Amino acid sequence: MAEDDRLAEWIAATTHLIAANYDENHAKATDPARVQQVGHSAETAWKSTLEEWLPPQYEIGTRKYILPEVDTETYDYRETDLIVFRPGYPTTLRGREEVLASGVLAAFSVKLTLDAAGLRDAVGEAARIRRHTAQRLGTPRRELTLPFRFGVLAHSHRFGNKPHAAVTRTLAEADQLSSSHPRESLDLVAVADLGVWSKLTGAYHPVFDAASRTFAREWYVSTTFVEHATRHSPEAPDGWPPKNELDPIVVFLGALYQHLAIEDEFAEPFSSGLIAAGKTGPGSGPSRQWAPKDVFHESTLTDLPRKFVNGRGDREWAMAF
Repeated sequence: MAEDDRLAEWIAATTHLIAANYDENHAKATDPARVQQVGHSAETAWKSTLEEWLPPQYEIGTRKYILPEVDTETYDYRETDLIVFRPGYPTTLRGREEVLASGVLAAFSVKLTLDAAGLRDAVGEAARIRRHTAQRLGTPRRELTLPFRFGVLAHSHRFGNKPHAAVTRTLAEADQLSSSHPRESLDLVAVADLGVWSKLTGAYHPVFDAASRTFAREWYVSTTFVEHATRHSPEAPDGWPPKNELDPIVVFLGALYQHLAIEDEFAEPFSSGLIAAGKTGPGSGPSRQWAPKDVFHESTLTDLPRKFVNGRGDREWAMAF
């Protein structure tokens, strides 16, 4: 059996476990007395998925409170369902209820069944938490992606008869209302029986002058919520992205590893392997434009765009994250 076939087989086992967990808890969720139990069970299922598929140095914590770094007096403390610790975060601090933002590599809100209100809440939570972290300065990567990634994970959904379009629309609209900087925007949405959306940040987009058919000196930053093609995706009217048979869990892992590889060189080889095996899923989605002066610190802005690297040669000054 080929390597990519074997990989698909292994990930399929995880998909079946998520589906079985949903079947087990869906009926329980109708009982108000068991809502908390169902929520904890959903968290456990996704925690197990992350533990099985992330490198061993990425320990997973549950139900943590991420501490603010700035504007602490206005911070509303809320519980975050899942935390992926940075490998360098001290062991003695990992068992505590509160966690330093600098010790978080990724954070996730978990829903058994995701609806529009839940997605809007996750978008707002992603922006709220990171607005209370100190800005990391010096390079586009630090200013656009740190201090950590934030996503929402769900077993299933309630988005009507055109769920893919509804998720994309809700995500874009909520981002306009909640996010004031690209680093605040939600990074990942994964619904096990529907699809995957991930944020792509373009650090440098030159403006094309149609009249002269040349690129102007002006440029902008963009955030795009890419809806990746999976086996649940509807047929694209213009043929892009092309239909494929990838399961959403496969695509989620590919998207997550792409985010992690930007932060940690140890995740890069497996991320590249997933891309080479065609396990990431092509996609497209709505983009939001940002003025560079509203995104980058003045000292960083003076070095742009002459320092940008088109490709993977220098992750600090890459053109996309």
